[in-house]
Amino acid sequence: MSLFHFFINAIPRSPKRKGLLMRLYYIWQEGFTQVGHAAAALLMFSMFAGAVPGFWAAWVFCGLDFMYFLALVPCLFMTARKSKFKTDNITVRNVYEGEIATVSLQVHAVDKLNAVSLGCFRMESSLKCEESALVAVAAGETMELSCKIQTKKRGAFDIPKVSVIVPEINGALRYAANSGKAELLVFPRPLRVSAFPFLTSGASGIVFAPLLMPSLTRGMNFVGVREYREGDSLRDLHHKAFARYGKPFTKEFETERGAGAILVLDVTARNLREKAAVEMLIRLAAGVGLWLLERSALGRFFIGDDEIPLVQGDGGESLLESLARIPPASLLKSGAFWNVRNTQNVRDSQNARKTGDSANARKLWSPAARPLGPVLRLGLFATEDPLVHKQVILDTRAKNSDDSKSAISDDVLAVNVAHLEQSFELSRDTEVSL
Repeated sequence: MSLFHFFINAIPRSPKRKGLLMRLYYIWQEGFTQVGHAAAALLMFSMFAGAVPGFWAAWVFCGLDFMYFLALVPCLFMTARKSKFKTDNITVRNVYEGEIATVSLQVHAVDKLNAVSLGCFRMESSLKCEESALVAVAAGETMELSCKIQTKKRGAFDIPKVSVIVPEINGALRYAANSGKAELLVFPRPLRVSAFPFLTSGASGIVFAPLLMPSLTRGMNFVGVREYREGDSLRDLHHKAFARYGKPFTKEFETERGAGAILVLDVTARNLREKAAVEMLIRLAAGVGLWLLERSALGRFFIGDDEIPLVQGDGGESLLESLARIPPASLLKSGAFWNVRNTQNVRDSQNARKTGDSANARKLWSPAARPLGPVLRLGLFATEDPLVHKQVILDTRAKNSDDSKSAISDDVLAVNVAHLEQSFELSRDTEVSL
């Protein structure tokens, strides 16, 4: 079922080049109200019905409807000319996928506006705009208008036309004044990590364990207190806060720059089944990244070989923004972010495609600067890389058992993507234990 949904969502919904039909659709969507849509539909129906021999009454309705539209044209120009206003400060509230975003705009009325609303047009088909209600604005008054956009999937979406809508006096046509463009970021819904014992298990987990102890990676500057978490040092307890609130609090110090784990996201997909699991992999990366940030254990973040700068103190917004900007998996393009290092690896990858052996498809991580901390990789398949200490992969193969995860080795953990998709559909706040 997930492959079917991916195939349907991967079909392009609008042409790359706007032709005549798309421009006519824009006029139909932006220049007509519901009354205008009904009148235009009656005009077209009357023209087709008039082709029936002897049905002359249809041409009477067609002529009356055509005269009605001719009378609306001067009304539209008069409304647009008398409605003088200025717009400023377009703001967009970024949301998670499936939530409702808000676009706001300030309107300053030079002349009195009897009715005005706000709408967004020419967006991707996955975004649905709900225009604001019609309001009156007195001359010289400034009012903030807001419209809502329903989102379905994550991504960085352009809003080409944010318009102030002024309907003409008869209510069939309207004037949609272009007030500018904006960008909407829809963050992936993170799979919340409730526990992560795999990170500190085995021989490779020794390098991650000290990062979860703030006393070993902290700086000298005291920045505040927070609630006590399991693993915090007892010598960092804030006794005054504990006596005041009746529950333990821990002193928080500024983390040394560069200290922390290195999270690497590999979105390389080799076949259609793996491409369908890319979105779930991005949601898992969001959950793991936020889990590390909450514990001040994330030092650097990479998407493939490209390092994403993290802004301290933004609550992970820079992490989520970078995940939102990852292009969606395409049916035609491979979407490979990782580089193949040498000719031997290229030959191994070609042989792996022919034989179907994924173990030979070695794609090594090659960042510009060699990492100084332990590396945790998230991907769709395991790879042998000397720079990587731990790997969490999504198993795209169908399983009949109820096991949601299985440890391939001390360094590789496979998570069943079918189990994650089922839990994700049932609950908005999906929690996983890795």
